[in-house]
Amino acid sequence: MKKFIITGVQMRNKGSQAMLLSLYFGLKAQYPDCQVTGFVFKYDELDQYNLSLLPHDDYTRLVFENGLNRVPMLAPILTFIAGRVRKTNKWNGKIAAMEKALKEADAIFDASGYTLGSGWSKAGGQQLLETIKLAKRYDTKIILMPQSFGPWEWGEDDDAEFLKKVKKELTYCTKIYPREREGYDSLMALGLDNVELSADMVIREKLFPAADDILASHKADEANYPSEGSVGFIVNENLFRFGDPEAAYDLYAKMLDKLIANGETVYMLNTSTADKHLGEQILRKTANRDKVNVISGEYSSPELIHIISRFKYVVASRYHSIVFGYRSGVPAVILGWAAKYVDLADHFEQQDYVFDIRNPDVDGIIAKIDAMGANYETESQRIKANLTKMQSTSVIEDAVKALEG
Repeated sequence: MKKFIITGVQMRNKGSQAMLLSLYFGLKAQYPDCQVTGFVFKYDELDQYNLSLLPHDDYTRLVFENGLNRVPMLAPILTFIAGRVRKTNKWNGKIAAMEKALKEADAIFDASGYTLGSGWSKAGGQQLLETIKLAKRYDTKIILMPQSFGPWEWGEDDDAEFLKKVKKELTYCTKIYPREREGYDSLMALGLDNVELSADMVIREKLFPAADDILASHKADEANYPSEGSVGFIVNENLFRFGDPEAAYDLYAKMLDKLIANGETVYMLNTSTADKHLGEQILRKTANRDKVNVISGEYSSPELIHIISRFKYVVASRYHSIVFGYRSGVPAVILGWAAKYVDLADHFEQQDYVFDIRNPDVDGIIAKIDAMGANYETESQRIKANLTKMQSTSVIEDAVKALEG
């Protein structure tokens, strides 16, 4: 029986959760009797999921990165102390379970999304490098599934030295799948020969589970779902980090007011726990606060795909909310800051609907909202045609062949 570990994923951000699920169930499809374990961070109660999940968070990372798990009896003592300090028992027995999984794993698949590049700190990238080192320590193959890489432009004194470490660790990987052309070029510039360009897993894989497949107890709450033919509005806290925060709030408010003025029924929806605080602040700036519906509650990624499928189009900033829409043929007016948004839209001939928050064309964005309102049916058909082509091959199947090759 094959045994695999998935790393780099979390449960609160539903895009990251969706990558876990695509990979988890995709591997099960390739090897029906295989055992798949997710090493996850940013999670709530893991026992709410009908999946094999273990906590790969700040505490357990610290233990494994420093080899503390190899010191007899030290890990249980540290876990007891950490549990008392944090007032939790969530780590009880988990170090031993993680070590067992690592010793028995045939391969590790990482689905980090975006950590290694100058769009984020070196500390974030170092986490991915530590995961590769962990695979090396257990003499286990590792594949980096479709995610963003590069550019390498931190502008810091130790850039060259850090890139040497990046190349050293990435050379160990059996296969690396950059999601965007920019990432492919950045990796090839390091002289790597294990790189292959691939679109996001959640787009490329036909298979995706239902909520009943992943939740130990599930009761659909469709009463809070949007009406068919409405417009979804999905924000992203990262836009306030890459763009001017006040200008971002104003732009979000203007877009909402424009949608209401166009007679649209609008629903604001969160696809990441991190964005929940933004809704009320944006609504305060609108002239039509009472006309914007808010979908509250916590939803799994399969539920979010079902919710988004009801919209005729979305105005979105979360990458995987756009992916969720494209899976159902739902077009998007996109606000982003990175190459991943442009490349994703290019796959579906939607590049005219992408805008960069770092230099927003407010008039152009408003004009595209009008254009999408008029043309969403045509754009939907274009997206569905491209989706069929994209899903004619499987990146998970390709990764499995690389392992066995």
